[in-house]
Amino acid sequence: MGNNQGISTPSPITAIFWDAWSAGNAVTALLRAGFSDRDLYAVGVLAGRAPDLRNFLDDLGIPAPDAVYCNDCFQDGAILLIVGPRMSGDQRTALKLVLRHGGTLPPSCELLRTVV
Repeated sequence: MGNNQGISTPSPITAIFWDAWSAGNAVTALLRAGFSDRDLYAVGVLAGRAPDLRNFLDDLGIPAPDAVYCNDCFQDGAILLIVGPRMSGDQRTALKLVLRHGGTLPPSCELLRTVV
């Protein structure tokens, strides 16, 4: 997300889900925790070839190594859930809920597990 008049906003959280039910449960939990549907992006392909999402992920502020990893997983059939937390407390809540519902973080984000 970026910098807004000197106030740093946490980076989006990107999680990989290998089944739609788990991703849906995570979205439901996030909405119940107070996240807006404008804070959440769930991207998956039901049939056919998956598009390249690197530009989309870049536009959302996902770091390049994470974008490549997530795009590769997406190409292999994963569902991506992107949470745009507004504050660091939201980031901690989002991480807890995503992990609780079976989300996998990109390798460069594994250090974030220490905040949950």
